[in-house]
Formats: sequence, structure tokens, C-alpha cells
Amino acid sequence: MISALISIGGTATRRAFRGFLALATLVGVLQGIALATLVPVLLSLYRNDAGAAWYWLAVLGLVAAAGGTLLARVTMWGFHLAMDVIVAMHRRIGQRLVELPIGWFTPATTGRTSHVAVRGTMFVAQTAMDILVPLTLHVVTPLTVAVATCFYDWRMGLALLAAAPVIWLSATVAGRRNGAAERRIHDAAAATNTRLLEFAEKQLTLRAAGIEGTAYTPLDDAIDAQRRAGRRALWSSVLGLALQGLVVQTAFGAAVTLGVYLTVHGTADPVHVVALIGLCAQFTGPLKILAELGTALRRSAVEVGAVRDLVELDGLPEPATPSPVPPRHDIAFHDVTFAYEPGPGHEQRGQPVLNRLSLTVPHRSMVALVGPSGSGKTTLTRLIARFWDVQDGAVTLGGTDVRDFATDDLMAQLSLVFQDVYLFDDTLEANIRLGNPEATDEQVRRAAEFAAVTEIAERLPNGWHSSVGEGGRALSGGERQRVSIARALVKNAPVVLFDEATAALDPTTEAVVAESIRLLAGRATVLVIAHSLATVAQADSIAFLDGGAVVEHGTHEDLLERNGRYAQFWRSHAGETPLRTPVHIPAGES
Repeated sequence: MISALISIGGTATRRAFRGFLALATLVGVLQGIALATLVPVLLSLYRNDAGAAWYWLAVLGLVAAAGGTLLARVTMWGFHLAMDVIVAMHRRIGQRLVELPIGWFTPATTGRTSHVAVRGTMFVAQTAMDILVPLTLHVVTPLTVAVATCFYDWRMGLALLAAAPVIWLSATVAGRRNGAAERRIHDAAAATNTRLLEFAEKQLTLRAAGIEGTAYTPLDDAIDAQRRAGRRALWSSVLGLALQGLVVQTAFGAAVTLGVYLTVHGTADPVHVVALIGLCAQFTGPLKILAELGTALRRSAVEVGAVRDLVELDGLPEPATPSPVPPRHDIAFHDVTFAYEPGPGHEQRGQPVLNRLSLTVPHRSMVALVGPSGSGKTTLTRLIARFWDVQDGAVTLGGTDVRDFATDDLMAQLSLVFQDVYLFDDTLEANIRLGNPEATDEQVRRAAEFAAVTEIAERLPNGWHSSVGEGGRALSGGERQRVSIARALVKNAPVVLFDEATAALDPTTEAVVAESIRLLAGRATVLVIAHSLATVAQADSIAFLDGGAVVEHGTHEDLLERNGRYAQFWRSHAGETPLRTPVHIPAGES
């Protein structure tokens, strides 16, 4: 637990935690000494020795005052230490998230990250402020009492010290059982959180499918699983507390029995034994809730451990000496093999999505990717942007492996126009300017004009300064796609990756996409996942993918003459989908 907190807070917190625990240990020792001082106080009063009684009462008062003062100090120290760790935790989570490959972010990982960040904050604070200090006191104080008892009667003191390992063992056994139950609760709660976010975000799809209200089976199943995990954890906690209570009471009974035995056989003063039995009660009292504190500690350990695992995830590897940006921007895939990482519960990767694939996109040319679903088209574009890294082979830009570029330098060379467009809850202009924050107003307006965004601004109540809402909900899907195209145009990057996806677009946006691709052709290296026949036909070359490999590659005319897979694709789509007439888009340069 301590190592996890130090890992989250960084090395700067290591010394602070050592001092914090040392002070908490000192408080526990002082409390034990204060309790042990009660024995001579009681014996002095019984013997009617006022001088000795006042002396020991003064000692008791001084020790208790010192212990109380230091307890207040260590409590405040725990509060400040918790705040420092929380600040460091949030900073490190934020830093780690921007270092992770984009491909890591899925609905499942996003839901778990949200769960970890929220609960982790609570448990980090609870551990430092509410658990570590009481746990330390409830261990150190009884041990101090046991050692002090040895000075009064070594036989009863040794009996208490002999009972300590047994009590600790029972607390450990109970804590481990409870810790396993808490891990199941953590996993179940994270799964419920993921399903709840899914339920909230996918309302359009669910309602279209006729799923209304709360009748969403995956969410119901996750809630039921969390309820079962909570019930098992409750019973585990009850059994652990019962075991701990039985062991502690047995130890106390053994100490009392020993005291009575010594008194009966005349080897100990009865009054002395009675005082020691009272001290033994103070030994066992704190230990009664040791299992409960141990359970709380292990519960926190699960949550804090999840935070540590998150901040220690391997980010996207960065080269020690980044390569410079190349003057040319040809893209090449060299015998690339790639399979997605397994999901939870799977130890091995699935079948390769790409299998020794080779393809070249010459500098300032346009290559269209065509093929059935699952053939690896989208994966190719993601590998160029290093959403993931290949398992074998290499992806190069300008002859340099993309893994040898600094991430910022690589992304500066790319404009991405994908299907899953996301707009931030900001103005229309700000969402376009995201492509190039240094762009002038004229450059933003020109890019917007080419992408047919100007007409969107004209209909919005506040024009360019209108908010598009979270995720761009104030705009239609086609309008959001046009804004993403304007982003790419205003960025004016030398490499553009297009996922055309015109099957899901309205005719106006489809024409905008086609015209934008035409505008960029010859000025940038363009790799487009083509769905429109017009886009396919105007490409410099076409790569037909199937089974994770390029099965045909050539110009439109050459591939038709071969009468192979591409020719079949062209004939089937040409007979079903007539070419649309593009809308008028002003000529000019962006």
C-alpha cells in the first residue's frame, strides 16, 4: 500500500511518508506508555501512597499530553500528504493519458479510467487520513503495552507477546479473504461504470432498436454482478471479524487465566494481577478492530493499486534521439504484420489484421484503399499515425520509420479525417482552428468555404461564434464531417489520411469530401479509404485489400483490364450506385 502511494506521488513523497509513519509509530508508543502508567497509579492509590500516586499521575499527564499533541500533528500531516498525493495523481494520470497510444482508448478503457480516477481520489485521501494512522496506533499501542507488562510480570508479558503473532496471523488471513472480495467488487464496479456510460452515450442506437427505459441487459447483468460481489464481500467481512474477535478474546482469556493461576499458587500479588488484567484489556481492545482496519486497508489497496497501474502504463515509446522531419512525404509499408492487443480475459493476440503487407504511397500522390470490411484498410491509416505500433515490419514516412519521429513531429505532418468525428463544446470557429491554432481568420474562413462550412455558420444564431455543443450535437453528422474537413484544410499538412465513408454522408457532404480530396491531390500525399466510385476513379493508384494483404495494386484502367477482384468490385458498385453530381465549391487555394 505504502509503495503504491509513493509510486503515485513520486519519489518526493517517499521521505514524507517515512516521517509520517515514524511520527504515527511514536504516537502509538506514547499511548501504550500512558496506558502502562495506569498500573503504578492504581497500585499507589491502593497502598494509600499519595506521593507516588501524584508522581505517576504527573507522568501520565505529560505522556498523554505529548501523545495528544503529536496525534493532532500526524493527523494534519496525513491530510496534507493525502492532498499532495491526489494532486500528483491527477497530474500523472493526465500526463499518462496524453502519452498512451490513441488505440488504447476504447469505451471499456475509458470507463475504467473514469472509475479509477474518481474512486482513486477518494481512497487515496481515505488511506492517508483515516486508515494508516489508526492502523499504526492499533498495532503499536498493544505491542507497547505487552512490552511494558513484561516489566511488571514477565510471565504475563510473555503471554501477551506470544499471542501477538497469532492475532496478526488471523488478521492477515481475514484481510486476504476480504482483499480478494474487494478486488471482485472493484472489477464489477468498473464494469458497471463502463456499461452505464455506454447506456448513456448510445441512447440513439438503443431507442432505434426499441430498447427503452432501463431495459438494457448488459447494464442489468453488470449491476447484478456487482450486487453479488458486494454480498460475497459482506459475508467475507463478517466471517473475518468473527475470526478476529474469537482469537483476540481467546488471547485475553488466556492472559486472565494465567493471572488467576499465578494468584492461586501464591506467586503473584492479587492486587498486582488485577491491575495487570486491566492492562491486558487495553492490549486486546485495539486488536478487536484490527481485522476491520485491515479490510479497509486492503479495500484501499485495490483502488490505489488500480491508480498505480494506470499511471505506470507503458506510453507510446519515444526515440532517445528523434529523427528530423523529412523533406519528402512518401509512405511505405514494409512487410507489416499487426494484430490488435487482446481484450480483458484474453492472454494472446487474435489473428493478424495485416499479414506481411507491403504498399507504397509516392510523394504527393493519391492512393485509394478498397476492399471488403475487415480487410485492414482503417488499420493502415491508424498505423501511419501511430495509434498502434506494428508487431513486425515497418511503416516509414519519407524513408524514416514513424517510430523514430517524436510524436509531436509526426502528428504535425498528418491531417486526419476519419469517420468518428468529435467536436468540442466550443464555437464553430474554434473547432476549425483546432487544426492550426496559429491560422489567421482569413485562412480559417477560406478552409471553411472549401469545406462548405460557411453555410452552417450562416444558419447558426451567432454565426462563427455559435457553440456546437458537446460532441457537436448542435450539428448533423454530415455537418460535423465538413468541420473536420475544414480542420484538415486549415492545418495544410503534407500528408492527409481520409476515411471517406460516403455511404453515411448526405449528398452535399459527399461532394465536399470528393472535392476536398481533389483539391489536396498533387499538393499533399493522400491516402484515402474510398467508398465513392468518383474518388476511386480519380486516384493515382488503387490498392485492393483482402485478408490483411494487398491482392491487387495499380491504376483504375489497369485493374479493370485485369478483370480481377477490383473489376468485380467496380462493376457491382457501378450497377448499384450512380455517380452523383458534385455541388459547386468555390475555386481557390487554402
